[in-house]
Amino acid sequence: MAYEAAAAALAGGDVEPQALILATQAPPFGLRKFSGTLARALGIEGVVPIDVGAHPAGLMDGLAVAETLVANDDRPVLVVAADHLVSYEERVADMLSAGGAAAFLVGASGGVARLGPEARASEEIYDVWRLGTEAEPRYRLEVLFDGYAKAAAGAFGSLEETTGRGAGDYEAVAASQPHPQTLRALGRLGIGKEQLEGTSFVAEIGNLGAASVGFALALALDAASAGQHLLVFGYGGGEGIARALEVTAAPPSSTAAGMIEGQDIALGTYYRWTRGRQVEPH
Repeated sequence: MAYEAAAAALAGGDVEPQALILATQAPPFGLRKFSGTLARALGIEGVVPIDVGAHPAGLMDGLAVAETLVANDDRPVLVVAADHLVSYEERVADMLSAGGAAAFLVGASGGVARLGPEARASEEIYDVWRLGTEAEPRYRLEVLFDGYAKAAAGAFGSLEETTGRGAGDYEAVAASQPHPQTLRALGRLGIGKEQLEGTSFVAEIGNLGAASVGFALALALDAASAGQHLLVFGYGGGEGIARALEVTAAPPSSTAAGMIEGQDIALGTYYRWTRGRQVEPH
């Protein structure tokens, strides 16, 4: 998935990226750089490979790093988020497990959107976590819902102080979606249903992990037009990251909306397909 998304983002470009930043919570290999493997698969081995791991909002960190890099070197930076979250057989350890990938090319000029100010809010909580000696993640839904709402309120408030634009003033909101309940919290912060209508997918396809906010942003960009402003919100582990984005040109379609429709499978079939995937080799 990371390869397909990254290849589509690079298609038609004539300048090789200076760096490839990859965010994931589910790397296919341990003790290896996923970004380096992806760069070699893409045939861009001259880039600096950077891994950002263990956080569902890693894409937001990747965009921040990319913004800094292109300020000093105008060559673009490829930022990719990819996750394939699966449950253990008969124990749904990761909520609404699913998989997906999103890739964005960040440059010093041009493009279809401009990254705006960013704001963060964070507190040390344990909503979803995994002890280093355990393979299975733990989670507390009530803490997740409360932490998500508090982090969103703090990040949106700080961003409004910088931009003068309230959360309800953006054309669309692209947010991390670990659970359908988390999106309901955004309504209490002044975000209308119409702002989330085109970017909500968790109830249909599940939690995409680190790719969640990226897929939501792809949906928002597909429906955007020049001059509109988007609000992007990433969340994970008590930290909320909000960023304003201005659309400067009509984006080419990523066809993300068409990927939501699919064929339902039985739970037993899911378990057969994923059996043994998370078993550590001896």
